[in-house]
Amino acid sequence: MNLVHTKNFLSAWLPPLLWAGLIFIFSSQSVLPGLQTSSLDFVFKKLAHITVYGILYFLIYRAVMINLKPNQKKSPKYYLVPFAVLLLYAASDEIHQHFVPGRHATLRDVGYDLLGGFGVFLKIHGYI
Repeated sequence: MNLVHTKNFLSAWLPPLLWAGLIFIFSSQSVLPGLQTSSLDFVFKKLAHITVYGILYFLIYRAVMINLKPNQKKSPKYYLVPFAVLLLYAASDEIHQHFVPGRHATLRDVGYDLLGGFGVFLKIHGYI
């Protein structure tokens, strides 16, 4: 691996790895800050899931696109790679939360995480 390739690889993949690390740190917290009203707290936390994982989707998508050759960028299978990585990370994050005292793993949160990624997908491709 030459120096230019290494720099391209790092500039592509370091941001999503650092963002995923930040998510892991927050997931390791037994108690997260919240709002006084339970319904507002629910909305706030679910919007946080959507936002944080939307950003992660964008960073993964960007990394995948940086590493593709120009003729590969038109292939639909490469649009699915960021979703697959996002799904795996979201599921592993919920499994991780299962072992953190005071936290609970829910499949619903994986759905909110994927919703964030889907929203960014729609934005990137001009649907919204």
